[in-house]
Amino acid sequence: MSTLVTDPAPAGPAVPSAASRALRYALHTTRITATNVMFMLFTIILPVGMYLLFGALIGDLSDGQVRGLIMVNMAAYGGLGAAVTAGTQIQEDQRNGFLRQLIVAGLSPSSFLTGSLMAASAVIVPALVTVGLVGVLTGVEASPLNFLVTMVVLWLGLLPTILIGLVLGLLLKGGAAMAAGIVVMMAMAIFGGLWMPLETFPAWMQDLGQGLPTYWIGRLGAWALYGGELPLTGLLVIGLWTLVLGTICALSLTRAVGLKRR
Repeated sequence: MSTLVTDPAPAGPAVPSAASRALRYALHTTRITATNVMFMLFTIILPVGMYLLFGALIGDLSDGQVRGLIMVNMAAYGGLGAAVTAGTQIQEDQRNGFLRQLIVAGLSPSSFLTGSLMAASAVIVPALVTVGLVGVLTGVEASPLNFLVTMVVLWLGLLPTILIGLVLGLLLKGGAAMAAGIVVMMAMAIFGGLWMPLETFPAWMQDLGQGLPTYWIGRLGAWALYGGELPLTGLLVIGLWTLVLGTICALSLTRAVGLKRR
């Protein structure tokens, strides 16, 4: 008695995982942002120039320690600009219909947010590292390990500023997102004490500045570079901003860009 043997049905194409889709979107966004010459110049050349200017004027105070603080603040400022601008990239993807195509093809909102965070986290690195290297080459004293820790602390601290860009991109349309990003970036840099010490401002501005993540990003960077007492208040402020902004992103993504599956 013979037995009929049939070949198994051919397997269909493998479905990309959520992590794979997030990574693909992150690579796409990173490539577009990194090849934007004006973006790279704005987020690197400007903070480097400001560091050199302020360093030449007051960098030798406190046995040169002020130069290190200027380096930290200008690196944070460059990273801030890159983070907010990269976050608003969603508006461009929404405008040209590319984001809707990705969602229809299977990109989930959570994968989109993850990919956007990964891309923005990548494009802030050149601004941080360039300012930091210029600082070391012009007199900032830091061991390789100390320099690396300082850059990592600044990089992690910039997470809520990436989310600010995403929120603006989700809630505003067209060029309004980019314009708002520039205004918010400048305001957070000034009121957060990245351009000048917060202590030189009126009392009400100091109170406002201490509620902003940018102030504590600079403080945490200074702590990483020179040591001292860890500013725990800064960790709390940055954590709260991250939690609130992350919640807004999660709640507004589907409504803002009309990505409900039909």
